[in-house]
Amino acid sequence: MPLKVSSTGISDVGLVRQNNEDVWAEIPDLCFYVLADGMGGHQAGEIAAKEAVNSLCHLIKKAFKEPKTLEEYVEIIKVAFEQVNSYVYKLGRSSSDYKGMGTTLCALLLCENGVIFAHVGDSRIYRFRKEKLEQVTKDHSLICELVELGQIDEVQASEFVYKNIITRAIGTEPYVEPSIQSSNLEEGDIYLLCSDGLSDLLSLKEIEHIIKNESLLCQTAKALVDRSKAKGGHDNITVVMVKVAKPNEEARNLS
Repeated sequence: MPLKVSSTGISDVGLVRQNNEDVWAEIPDLCFYVLADGMGGHQAGEIAAKEAVNSLCHLIKKAFKEPKTLEEYVEIIKVAFEQVNSYVYKLGRSSSDYKGMGTTLCALLLCENGVIFAHVGDSRIYRFRKEKLEQVTKDHSLICELVELGQIDEVQASEFVYKNIITRAIGTEPYVEPSIQSSNLEEGDIYLLCSDGLSDLLSLKEIEHIIKNESLLCQTAKALVDRSKAKGGHDNITVVMVKVAKPNEEARNLS
C-alpha cells in the first residue's frame, strides 16, 4: 500500500492473574493485526486464543496472495472467522481439559482502498483521528445489549455486576457471526486493538489523553498498560497500536 504503517504491541499478565490468556500477532506485509482474549480452565483459554490467532493468520496469508477489492477482503475475513470458530469449537470438544474453552477475536486490515474491522466478543478496536478517539467496534456483551435495549443506563452500566459476560465468542458454539465493517483510511490515523484488561479500567477520555500526550507508539502502548496496572491490573492487558504515517514521517516498526 502507498501509505507507510508503523506498529507495536504489548501483552502483560497484569497484577492478579497467574498466566496470560491474551495473544496478539501481526502480518506486517499485509498490514493485518489480530488480538484474542481466551477463556476456559486448565489453561484452555490460552490455548484457544493462541490457536485462533495462528489459524486466522494462516488463513489470511493463504487467501491474500493476490490483491483484492475491499468487498472481497471483507468476505474473506468473514469466512476466515467462521472457519477459525469451527476449528476452535472442534478442538474444545476433543479433550475434557478443553471443555468450555473459547476466545474473543478482533482483527484490523489496512489496505489501499480503506480499513476493515472485524470482531467477536468484547476485545475492542479504537480509532484516533484528528485528535479524537472513538470506539469503532461494539462489544458482544450482555451489558452492551442491555444498554441498547434501554434496560440500564450508562451510569448503571459502570456498576453492573455482570459486565464481563460476553454474548458471542470464538469456539463456544458451532457457528458464530462476526461483526465486520469497513471505513476510509486517512494519513495520521492511529488504531488501537485491546483486550478488556485495558478497556475495563480506562475510559475513552483516559485513553485519548494518553495517546495525545505520547509521541511514539511504543511509549503510548507502555503508558496505556502502566496506567491500567496502576488502576488495579486485575486482568491480562494487551495493546496493539497501528499508525498510518503522514508523507513527512518516517514509518518505523516499533514492536
